[in-house]
Amino acid sequence: MNLLNLYFTPFAAAMVVSAVYFSEPDATTKYLSFALLLVSLAVNHWFSKNTYRFVGWAGRLKVLQVWLPFLWSAVLAYLLMPYWAPMWLLLTMPPIIAAVNQGRWQTLATAGACSATVLALLWVYQLKMEMPLGEVMWAQGFVQAAFIPVLASFVHELAQTALRMRDVASR
Repeated sequence: MNLLNLYFTPFAAAMVVSAVYFSEPDATTKYLSFALLLVSLAVNHWFSKNTYRFVGWAGRLKVLQVWLPFLWSAVLAYLLMPYWAPMWLLLTMPPIIAAVNQGRWQTLATAGACSATVLALLWVYQLKMEMPLGEVMWAQGFVQAAFIPVLASFVHELAQTALRMRDVASR
């Protein structure tokens, strides 16, 4: 998990800061986004420092490490996607966390939830604008949604290959 925090936490922070700086959303959206980002950074830091302290709770903590980032990513994407289209990339992170820490079916379930969230966010955005988004926007949304489980499956297979290689080397 520390490796994921090392790379994905700065990426998420850069996404949110870029979205707020370059797109200039309204003040409420800006402050909610920064508050949520700070809470997520604090919780991620706590997890990275204390995961091994609570060994008996490791299984439950790994589930939380997948679904808390999902919640934060979904809310941040909801807040900032109308201003900054690449915010959907935040929803690639929970399946990657699941791919490293959980089994194939949990990874695919997480990826499915994130893919559905991308499409749901487009649908909500369409309702808020009170006009259809058009074929191109929906096609892009479906391609983005399809990318999430593909990426998660790839990372899961890489992690499993690394484990198999470690097991063979330790014989």
